[in-house]
Amino acid sequence: MSESLPFQPDAAVTARDGELRAFLLRFIGLTLLSGVTIGMNKVLATLLGLHLHVSNFQLATISSAETLAMALGTIPAGYILSRGNPKHLYAGVSLSLALAFCVLPWLPGWQWVALLMFLVGLCISLRIVAMSTVFLVRLPELGQGKAGWYKGTLILGMQFLGPLCGNYLIAQLGLKAGFLISALMFAILAVLGWQVLPDNTAPRKQAGHASLPGAASLRELLRLPVVRSTYLFEILASFTASSVGVFSILLAIRVLHWPAHHSVWLMAVQGLSCVLVLLFLGRFVLASRYREQLYGGAHLAIMGALLILGLWPDSIAYLAASVLLGLGLGVNNLVNTDNIARAPVDKARVSAHLTLFGMVGGTAGALAAGRLADLTGLRNVFLIWLFPWLAAWLVFHGSRWLRRAPPAAVSSLAPTAESAP
Repeated sequence: MSESLPFQPDAAVTARDGELRAFLLRFIGLTLLSGVTIGMNKVLATLLGLHLHVSNFQLATISSAETLAMALGTIPAGYILSRGNPKHLYAGVSLSLALAFCVLPWLPGWQWVALLMFLVGLCISLRIVAMSTVFLVRLPELGQGKAGWYKGTLILGMQFLGPLCGNYLIAQLGLKAGFLISALMFAILAVLGWQVLPDNTAPRKQAGHASLPGAASLRELLRLPVVRSTYLFEILASFTASSVGVFSILLAIRVLHWPAHHSVWLMAVQGLSCVLVLLFLGRFVLASRYREQLYGGAHLAIMGALLILGLWPDSIAYLAASVLLGLGLGVNNLVNTDNIARAPVDKARVSAHLTLFGMVGGTAGALAAGRLADLTGLRNVFLIWLFPWLAAWLVFHGSRWLRRAPPAAVSSLAPTAESAP
């Protein structure tokens, strides 16, 4: 970070470092509370669906309605953000979400729940694109070791603290009170977002550095090998995480026969494992000479987790699978985030594309898992998910390992002759 400021006075360097630390703390605090709220809502929506006695497919429809809307709203959100004020938009949609969650537990049927969750997803898409774009723009200033902090904090809230809070609130106060508390948290987020987010998402200009345009259109982006691989593995990760996320509670209750109030721990263990990687192993993974081998090994860990979930219905085995899945997803996101932050691309466009593709993968994963679970059984779904992962691994890792190619350097992210496919 200080390397880009060799000629600035010490006071200016200190002031800039202080500003970066203050921004990071405020931004991570906002992200954590946002993740807790999302994680609570996943548990609340799942248990509301079970309260309405829905089938596997209906439960997947409720979950994927929000994800589908987020996918549809992503590209318009990027367009709106490029012409509007992020803090105004974030506050407005957060207040709209607070109102929606006040209404949700009183709806009469699962179809109405799915419809309102669709509207919720349209609002959330703008929030996600705004925050991920701001983080990608400022990551080069924050440093490589912080590459996993945004996603790690978000997952800490979504898959660990949020589900535990939701589970506790329902046990102590009931389902409807849980939704009202979630609505209050959205209102608090509206105020915090107003204080934390900038007035625009344009890249910050640094002294001595020209602002170079990056690849922006989808065709230009897909010419870069690093973008193609990042997009594919983010889609697969979202596809897998949504399937496990939707059905982890059902796995614990129906397969492992855990009490309902313990069922959230499969999701929590996976989330905590992923968070530990993202928050504490960023520098170790990204600066390692074996970075590409770690990347490929993470995808093997994900496949190992799916194999365990499909073949060994045992509490210890499922907890081990949750750890493996969390570790694999964490390393996957670390490398992908760092690759994109350093690639010569338009960060806002890539952020919107990653959100869109991730949400499409999440929607398809949840819906397909729900249908296949009804047709073939819940555990068999995870064995089926092995095939796209295996195909992607053979294409992007297997051929390289067979040729004994050296790890790709960070400098190879640019579309040079050496990096051309």
